Amino acid sequence: MFANRKRLVIYGLLFLLLLINYLDRVAMSIAGKPIAAELHLGPVALGYLYSSSLWIYIVCLLPAGALTDRFGTRRVIGVAIGLWSVCQILGGGALGLVSLIAARLGLGVFESPTNAAGNRAIREWAPREERGSATSAFIMGSYAGPAVGAPVVAWLVTRYGWRLSFVVTGILGLAWLVFWLVRFRVPERARWLAAAEREQILAHRDMEAKPAGRGAGLAGLLASPTMWALALTQGCMTYTQYLFLTWFPTYLETARGLTIMRSGFYTAIPYAVTVVGCLLISLAVDRFFDGNALRAGKRRYAVALFLLLSADVLAAPALHSTGLVIALFSSSMLASACAMSWNFALTNDLLRSSSDAGIAFAVLTLGGNLFGIAAPIVTGYVVNATGHFDAAFAIAGVLAVIGAFTVLVLASGPLGSDCYDDEENADLSGGPRLVPHTPQGDTE
Repeated sequence: MFANRKRLVIYGLLFLLLLINYLDRVAMSIAGKPIAAELHLGPVALGYLYSSSLWIYIVCLLPAGALTDRFGTRRVIGVAIGLWSVCQILGGGALGLVSLIAARLGLGVFESPTNAAGNRAIREWAPREERGSATSAFIMGSYAGPAVGAPVVAWLVTRYGWRLSFVVTGILGLAWLVFWLVRFRVPERARWLAAAEREQILAHRDMEAKPAGRGAGLAGLLASPTMWALALTQGCMTYTQYLFLTWFPTYLETARGLTIMRSGFYTAIPYAVTVVGCLLISLAVDRFFDGNALRAGKRRYAVALFLLLSADVLAAPALHSTGLVIALFSSSMLASACAMSWNFALTNDLLRSSSDAGIAFAVLTLGGNLFGIAAPIVTGYVVNATGHFDAAFAIAGVLAVIGAFTVLVLASGPLGSDCYDDEENADLSGGPRLVPHTPQGDTE
C-alpha cells in the first residue's frame, strides 16, 4: 500500500518541519523561569521576551508569501530553516537580554515563510479529498514539537542549563535541512515517485495550468470578505495556541507548584493527545466531504463546531485538581488544533488560483499571529495585575466562540477569481480539470 502513497514522505517532512519550528519555540517557554532568574525579569518583561520572535515575524509574513510564490517551496523552506536554526544556536550564546532578543528576532524573520510554503507544498502534493488529513499532518508538527520537546528540553535545562537546549534544537534543524534538499521536489520532478501515483496527484490536486498573472494578488485577496473572515478565525485560534505554548509551563510551575521537570512532563500530555487525536479525527472528517462540498466551503462547519468545543477552557478556573486541569487543556487544545488545521485546508479549498497560494497563506498566518503576538503580553499583564490566570483563560474561551461565528457566517465565498468557470475546464465531479503543471519557482 505504501508503494502507491509515497507522498506520505512529503507529509512526514512537513510534519517534522513544524515540529522543529515549535521545538525551537517551546525551548524558550521551558527555559523561561531560569532565564528570568538569570536576567532578573518579571512577568511583564518575560511576556515580551516570549513574544519577541513574533514582532518581526508578522512584518515578514507577506514578503515571505510573495517569495514563496516566486521562488518555490523547496528553495524558500531550505533557506528559512537553515538560517533560523543558526539564530536558535546563537540564542544559546546570548550575553544578555539584548542579544537574546536579537537572536529571537532573527528566528522570527526566517520562520516567517513556514506556513505559506508548507501549505503551498500541500497544494502541490495532496489530492483535494485528502487535503484535510495532509494539512493536519503538517499542522500537528506544531503540537508534536512541544509534546516531544517539553520533557526533553526540560531535562536538558535541568541537567545542563538552558543555553545547551537552544544549541541542540538548532542543530536538529540543520540536520532536517539535509533530508529536505535531497528528497523534496514537486511531483512532476520527483523521480522516486511511481508514475501511477504521480498521475493521481496531478489529476486531483489544485495546481491549475494557468499563467501566474491570472491570480488575484494581494489586493484581490484583501478585497474578499472571506479572506478577512478566515484570517480573523485564525487569530482566535492562534491566541489560544500561543497562550498554551508560552505560559502553560510557567502556569504549572507557579500556580500548581510543579518543578521544571514535572511541568515539562505535564506540558507534553495535551500536545501528545492533540497530535494523535487530530490526525485520527481528520481522517474521519475527510470522509464526510466530496469534491463539490469542499469547493463550496463546507469544511467551515467542522471548523466552527470544533472551535466551540475548544471553548471549554472557560471552565479551567473552576478546577482544582492538576489532573483535571491537564484533561481539560488536552480537550481544548485538541479541538482548537483540529479547527486550525481545517481552517488552513478550508483556505486551500476556497482558493481559486495556485499562483495566490503563498500570499493567501501569508495573509492567513498574519491574521493569526497578530493575535498570537498579543497572547503572551496580555497574559503577562493579566497575571501581574490579578496574581492568577483565570482571566487569561476566559479571554481564550471567548475568542473561540467569536471565531466559530466568524467562520460559519462569513467564510463561504471563493478566494480570488474563479479560473474554472469556463466549460472546457470543468469535470463531472464539479471540480476543476487540471493538467500537469510545474509550479513557478520549482524548476530545479
